[in-house]
Amino acid sequence: MKSKFLASVVVATLSIFPLSFAAAHAETFSLQGSSPTGLTGVSPFAMALSPTTDRVFYSGGMSGWSMATCTVGGTCAGATLPFGFGTDYTQVTLRDGSQRAYFIEPSPSVKTISTAPVSYDAAGQPQLGATTSLGISSPPGQKAWGVPDSVVLPDGRVRLYWVAMPDGNVASKFQPTSKQLKCLAKNLSKSQIKALSKGGKPSIKEKKVLKSCKVNLSALGSGGGANEVILSATSTDSTGTSFVQDPGYRFTGGYVDSAIIQADAGKWIALVSTGPGAPPQRLYAATSADGLTWKVNAQALTPTNVNSLDPTAVKTGANTWRVYYSQSPASDPFSNQTVVVGNLTLK
Repeated sequence: MKSKFLASVVVATLSIFPLSFAAAHAETFSLQGSSPTGLTGVSPFAMALSPTTDRVFYSGGMSGWSMATCTVGGTCAGATLPFGFGTDYTQVTLRDGSQRAYFIEPSPSVKTISTAPVSYDAAGQPQLGATTSLGISSPPGQKAWGVPDSVVLPDGRVRLYWVAMPDGNVASKFQPTSKQLKCLAKNLSKSQIKALSKGGKPSIKEKKVLKSCKVNLSALGSGGGANEVILSATSTDSTGTSFVQDPGYRFTGGYVDSAIIQADAGKWIALVSTGPGAPPQRLYAATSADGLTWKVNAQALTPTNVNSLDPTAVKTGANTWRVYYSQSPASDPFSNQTVVVGNLTLK
C-alpha cells in the first residue's frame, strides 16, 4: 500500500481541520455514490478513454501495479502491468500531445520520483520509454513520503505534488507499525487521542493503552510524531523532465494524497484525504488561485462509517467529475481496501 500507511500518522490525522484552512467557502462540493468497481487495492489514477470508459491504474497489493478499463457504471476489467511501472503512477498529456508518466521507484533506503514517456499500443497496453530519475528523493528512513500527483499548468509546464514530513523530519521518536496504529484506534477514541496530542494528562486507562500499544506519549505531541505535508515542484519547461522544488508547503496538518482535478488560471481544485492514524479517513475538496496556496473546504465529502482515501478524478462536464477512490472498513484503514467510484459536483 502507499507509503503513508507505514508512516507516523497519528498526529497528522488529529488535525483534520487545520486553522489555516478552516474557513468555509461559498462554493459547495458534493460527492454522491460509492459504487464498487470490483477492483481490490489502493492508489487509483484515472484517465478518460471516451465519455463512457476510463482507464484506471491502481496498486493491487500482491498482484502488483495494475491497470483496468472501467465503464461509467463501474464495471472494470484489467491486467497486471510490467514491473517497470514502479508504484503510485500518475500521467499527464503535454502541450505537444505527448504523454508523460511519473511514478515512484522504491529501493531499500530511499524512494525516488522518476519519469518516462508513455504510449499505448493498438490493444491499449501502455509502453514506457526510457526512465529518468528527477532527483526528487525521500530522506533516508522517511516512510511518509511519495504518492506523486502530476498536472499541466495553464502555461504548459508540469507541476508535481507529493507527501512528505515537515522539514524532512524522520520522526525518530515514533514510527508506528500498522499494528500499533490499529491498537490505538481500537482502544482510544479520536477525541481521547486528540486530547493527548495537545498535552492532556493521560488517565490510568489511557496510560495502560499507550503502554500496551507500545506508543510513546511524547510522540503524540507536535514535536514527537510525523505531521504529513504536501510539497510541490514545477518543471522548468513544457517537457516536464526537469523540476525545481517550490518553496514552502502546499498543504499542512496531515492532509495527504492530493489529486489536482482542475488547474485553470485563477481557479484550481484538488481532492485530498486525511491520514489513517485515527480512522475514519475522509475526503475533502480544496481550492486555490495558483496551485500553491490552498484552502480546504471544512465540509467532508465522505461519511464516518468507512475509510475513504486516495482520490483521483475524471472531468465529466462543467463542475462535475467522476471520482475513483479507495475504501476500507472504518475500524481498519490498513487492509481490505477496494476501489469505488462516485460523482463530484461543484454547486
